[in-house]
Parts: sequence; structure tokens; C-alpha cells
Amino acid sequence: MIRKNKNKIIKDMFQAYLIDGAQLTKPDGFPVIEENIVSNIIPKELVQWDRRSDIKDYQNTGICFYCNDEGFSGVLNHPNRTCYIDLLKRVAVVIGLDASPYDDMPLVVQKYQIFRNLAITYYYGKLGIKIIPNVRLGSNYTFSSLEAYPKHTLIAIGTNGFMKNKDNRYLYTIQFKRIVEELEPSGILIYGPVYKEINDIAIDKGIKIYPYDSYTMKQNKIDKQKEDGIL
Repeated sequence: MIRKNKNKIIKDMFQAYLIDGAQLTKPDGFPVIEENIVSNIIPKELVQWDRRSDIKDYQNTGICFYCNDEGFSGVLNHPNRTCYIDLLKRVAVVIGLDASPYDDMPLVVQKYQIFRNLAITYYYGKLGIKIIPNVRLGSNYTFSSLEAYPKHTLIAIGTNGFMKNKDNRYLYTIQFKRIVEELEPSGILIYGPVYKEINDIAIDKGIKIYPYDSYTMKQNKIDKQKEDGIL
């Protein structure tokens, strides 16, 4: 028989505070992002967390986490740090976290990564931070996580690095179609290239896309302008 620890001072090693009060999906236990904490703000620009020092216009800029996981490991491991929360409250909107659930990871790890994304997004939303959920799937066995996202709200996705490989492009297109069909979003913020397959699905469903150049795309444009003697 497992006995409860009678010591009331127990360190929260598993960040249970993140999902305090949340409804959980069954059987996986993903925290549900409530519709009333999702923002309808469309920022003029999105900036990656690891490039946050580049932000000049906080009122019109959103922060996203479409960078290598190590670039926002501080937020993943210590989401309740005051300095992080204060910054996220300054910007126009915050796109939910994007810890990577690669489809070659064990399924339990994929689901844990998605759980972390949802849990921290939920936590920030409950703190009054303006959030838009980032929808990130692993393999097709993680479709059950879509039950944790609200319907008929804005959502966000990142496309960088997903569409160059033919097999990845096929899988991503299938997943995007499933996301759209299940969530019926009011609009989709896309960070990175908007490929034809993605755009066609959105048009067919009558869903507006809000495209944002990724940091890589911005740098490529600057490099091209330098080559052309414009800069």
C-alpha cells in the first residue's frame, strides 16, 4: 500500500501548479486550454523568444517559441520566474510554447512534450497573459491532444523546417487538415513559409491565414538586399 507523505512541505518537482484548476482530457490528462483565455489580437510582428532583445515595439509585437528547445529552456524549466512573466505581459500576445515532440521519439515522450506546451500555455493564460495556443503534434498517434485545444478561436502553427522533406511535407499536410477539421479555428497565425498545400486547405475551409516571416526568412531577405546593393 502506498502511503501519503504526511509532511506538508513538499517541493513541487513536477510543476503541478501549472495546471492548477485545469480540466484534463481523458485518458491522456492534457490540460484543456479554455476559450475564454485565448486572445483575438493579431500582432504586427512575431519575434522568437531567443531574439526577444530585438523587440522595439512591444505593444504591436507577439512572442513565439519557434526556435530550438534549448533557446527557451529557461521558460520550460522555470516558467514562473518573475522576469519571464513581466516580459510576456508587456507584449501584444504570446504564442503557446513549442517544445518539440519529434515523431521518432518514444510516444510517451512526444505526449510529455505536448503536455508541457499546453500546461505552460494554460498557466500563462490564467495569469492574464494574452495567449494564442500553438498547435504542435508529434506522430499521428498524438492526435488525441487536439481535445485540449478550444474550437473557433485563433491558433498558431510554425512551418519552419517541416516542409522541405517530401515525407515530412506529406505528414504535416495531413496533420494540418486534421487540426483544421477538429478545431475549426477563426484564424491561423503561421510563423514561417505558407506552403501551397497549407494555403489550399485554409482557403477550402474559409479560414483566414495571418503569415509571419520567421527569423531565418527575415535574415535571408536582408542578405539578398545586401547582395543586390540595396543595403
